[in-house]
Amino acid sequence: MTPFKLFYHSACILWMVCISSSCAARGDSPDLILVGSTPGDDLIKSLLAIPPETKIDFIKWNLALSPSNTGQETFVLGMVVGESQPNTLGFIGGGKPLTIKGTYRVSKEMGGHRGAETVRLTSESLPSGISLAKLNDNLFHLLTPEGKLMIGNGGWSYSLNRKYPVPLTGPSAFSNPFKPAGEPSFEVVFDGRTPCREIAAEHPEMNASPSCFKLKWRLILHRDSVNHLPTTFTIRKVVDNEPRDVTGTWTILKGIPSNPDAVIYLLDPDKPAESISFLAGDENVLFFLNRNHEPYIGNEDFSFTMNRRIQ
Repeated sequence: MTPFKLFYHSACILWMVCISSSCAARGDSPDLILVGSTPGDDLIKSLLAIPPETKIDFIKWNLALSPSNTGQETFVLGMVVGESQPNTLGFIGGGKPLTIKGTYRVSKEMGGHRGAETVRLTSESLPSGISLAKLNDNLFHLLTPEGKLMIGNGGWSYSLNRKYPVPLTGPSAFSNPFKPAGEPSFEVVFDGRTPCREIAAEHPEMNASPSCFKLKWRLILHRDSVNHLPTTFTIRKVVDNEPRDVTGTWTILKGIPSNPDAVIYLLDPDKPAESISFLAGDENVLFFLNRNHEPYIGNEDFSFTMNRRIQ
């Protein structure tokens, strides 16, 4: 292990120990721990009260939510922020650790996703608070102050994943999902990076190596210029640093077994075993679905989310 990797590994362990010790000191056992890596753009820096001039490529999250019998639910948000170290999953110089503590509440009052549960974080360190939409018990997504899904980029998304996923017993997606707006564009491009092994297990045609740990994606959706209905797609998968393009047709479906209101984008390359489907969070954010029509759950480095490229 190189000196940098050793330092970064030790720093992350120390950070996690500190977060765990903080919870133990309060006598709490976090009911839910969410992890993920998000962009470090101007909006999220503003929400986290990070000075706008701070150079941040991405943010690594560890959000521990602890319910209480007194109704005073608390959270501890541990983050590492900084510039990306090329060819690694870490930061130049190990990054800068930050910790924010506060309270949270769960409600169904955010207008952007009628009926969907929202987790609202409040703290003296968060001047405007932060909200997350709940897709299911294992997957959450950060919201803008206006209640819209935050849009990531080709490297990171704004999804947070349950560190220890639980079996799903209720709806596998939004109870009342965001409704994709009428799409006037004849061509829309989405980018993203995801973990590798989970998708590769369901798609042996990818021929991913045992060491594959991430996939890079670019999805281009085309619509008819007259009626705006879906027509063709091109999806590029970078597997083991090898780009592979697949083309076909795509359709929009309504409903999955656990959620009749879900809006699904189905990519059909004329080979049913190789089809890929997405839950349309809205017109800007897509979530990969597995063969059981459930969103894949990511990890601390990557989420199974695609973000619309804003021209």
